Amino acid sequence: MTVRTTRQRAVTALTATMCALLVAGLAACGSDGDSAGAEGGDGDVSLRIAWSGSDERNTRTQDALDLYMEQNPNVDISVEYTTATNFWDRLTTQVAGGNAPDIIQMSGQVLSQYATSDVLLDLGPYVDDGTIDIEGWEEEPLEAQTIDGTLYGIPPGLDGHALVYDATKLQELGIEPPSETWTWSEFADLAREIAAAGGEGYYGTEDGGPQYEVLQSFLNQRGKQLFDGNELGFEAADVEELWQFWGDLREDGAAVPADLQTAQGANPENSGVVQGYAAMDFTTSSQYTNFVGLSPGEVGMATYPFGDDGAPGQVWRAGMAWSVTRTSANADEAAKLIDFLVNDSEAGALLQTTRGVPASPTIREEVLGTVDETEQRSFEHLETVQAHDAQVTPVLPTGFGDFNDLYQRLYYEYAFGRMTLEDAVGQLMSEAPGLLG
Repeated sequence: MTVRTTRQRAVTALTATMCALLVAGLAACGSDGDSAGAEGGDGDVSLRIAWSGSDERNTRTQDALDLYMEQNPNVDISVEYTTATNFWDRLTTQVAGGNAPDIIQMSGQVLSQYATSDVLLDLGPYVDDGTIDIEGWEEEPLEAQTIDGTLYGIPPGLDGHALVYDATKLQELGIEPPSETWTWSEFADLAREIAAAGGEGYYGTEDGGPQYEVLQSFLNQRGKQLFDGNELGFEAADVEELWQFWGDLREDGAAVPADLQTAQGANPENSGVVQGYAAMDFTTSSQYTNFVGLSPGEVGMATYPFGDDGAPGQVWRAGMAWSVTRTSANADEAAKLIDFLVNDSEAGALLQTTRGVPASPTIREEVLGTVDETEQRSFEHLETVQAHDAQVTPVLPTGFGDFNDLYQRLYYEYAFGRMTLEDAVGQLMSEAPGLLG
């Protein structure tokens, strides 16, 4: 459930000012990236790397960076990390002031925004000369970091869309868990069955209506996409059908009501699966270990439901990537560090699955042999998703954050009864195209 709102509030907040700030910042920097590879006068190299994430991610990443500095004593690395919400606001300010880090943990949700604003460096030359080794990697996640033929990021990890459920609760209620190839109709039946058996105040599922990931799978099952370049890839009827589906579940008491869902927030610790008021929730496989660690009972993981005609519509992705800023004075060393983080065996052993299943097939196999049973489930789930002709989340258009904010806001206008379904969807279809560019 993490991806539902937390990151997008930050993305939406920065979108309105991003272009102006970036242009001003780049002008202030007085650099077009030609300084890549330059070092300080004393021969030492200083790098700054920035990311957001959990305490475990912070600790493991710092350990890997310490190892790199131990192996490369001429390199000094400064780290900057914060929550996802604060990360993007802070980064925008840094870029505008000509003080951007050398390496950024870039999100696929804002890649286009930063790339088209001329903030990120083309990493293609570093791949071509062997500094960054991607031999044997799957092409699709790399294509999702490529805009107009330019590679802007190297993904450290992969994950798949996933549904988590309270396995302990289902066992207590005597209800069978989801199958691997279940359908939306079966999902709805299961949610209603759980709610009826669970009693007042217990719901079969969190409401997936405001989540673009649910819409993405729903459209894939109909041979459509979220976006066709910078244009919408769907019609009003698609959204109406999906939102009505969730409206029916809410009306029947099978899905969490809008007031409870919006009050609880978006982090895994606030999910109904963790808090004990809902049995199912939509997330990604990289969040599975968080749900397991936070939940008092056993947590299961399943695919997103298939279409009722059997169309899988499953999705996998490289949710983030390591990118280098064009103004980095030490881009050559930054590229070497990225290669270390994604390809070094010792680094892989330290980082494990903090950013998903390792994108490097070699490191993926090595790490799989060392992680516990819970983390192994993330590997297994990714393989399951990929086996069902899954699609990779492509490059999202500039303005995606604003689109997602609008999508969520209008869904809740409908869910709270402040707008009719037709009016909410109509406004979405009217306003959304103008946000994309």
